[in-house]
Amino acid sequence: MKLKMASIIVEDPISAHAFYTEVLGFKSHTFMPDHQLAIVMASEDKTATVILEPVSYDYVRTFKNEIYKAGLPCIIFEVEDVQAQYDALVAKGVSFKQAPKTTDWGTSAIFDDQQGNYIQIHKDPPQ
Repeated sequence: MKLKMASIIVEDPISAHAFYTEVLGFKSHTFMPDHQLAIVMASEDKTATVILEPVSYDYVRTFKNEIYKAGLPCIIFEVEDVQAQYDALVAKGVSFKQAPKTTDWGTSAIFDDQQGNYIQIHKDPPQ
């Protein structure tokens, strides 16, 4: 199996689209601001897309807020070099909850996507 699409719950799909494309470097796949529809894709993998899903129900907002309060990332993105990605994003003003940290599981860092989500960037350890 291969990932086709994932959702990230956001407060505002329009501003999330700007952040994910202009700051994080995702490519715009589908953008229909009048319909609050924003889908982005990784520049390295044109088959995997992320829908920036607007909060539509109170229980969804509660779930989203509880994950954030617990400090848990809602999604993990693989990167080639966590430190280089961290440095580039910090230079663009991205706020990190956790600087790059290496464990037996690899190297990761966690940042805030300005939509009430923590996003983790990760690189597996060398084999």
